[in-house]
Amino acid sequence: VKKTVDHVRTALKSEKPIFGICLGNQILSLAAGAKTYKMKYGNRGMNQPVVDTRTGRCYITAQNHGFAVDNSTLPAGWKPLFINGNDGSNEGVIHETKPFFSVQFHPEACGGPTDTDFLF
Repeated sequence: VKKTVDHVRTALKSEKPIFGICLGNQILSLAAGAKTYKMKYGNRGMNQPVVDTRTGRCYITAQNHGFAVDNSTLPAGWKPLFINGNDGSNEGVIHETKPFFSVQFHPEACGGPTDTDFLF
């Protein structure tokens, strides 16, 4: 994973858009300088609620992960994009000025079934 994080860190020096999905959320966050942690149980299943931090709207998502990004370690210019409605864990990050963002869940799994199409 370290090599992949290093590649993404290099890509962050450009202005090309980056959209990370699932592990991509952790890789993008690590490349930006944040830390991750092992969750006690993880978030798994087709009915995980995530809240958009910009709008307060909740989406039902598909997830399968046992690690999460530590919001308190996000560097300047980065902020949480989605938060898990059950446990408050990070479900996505976004850069404040550059075209970089990611989600921890699977928007392509269509839990809504089209609720999170706007991400694409």
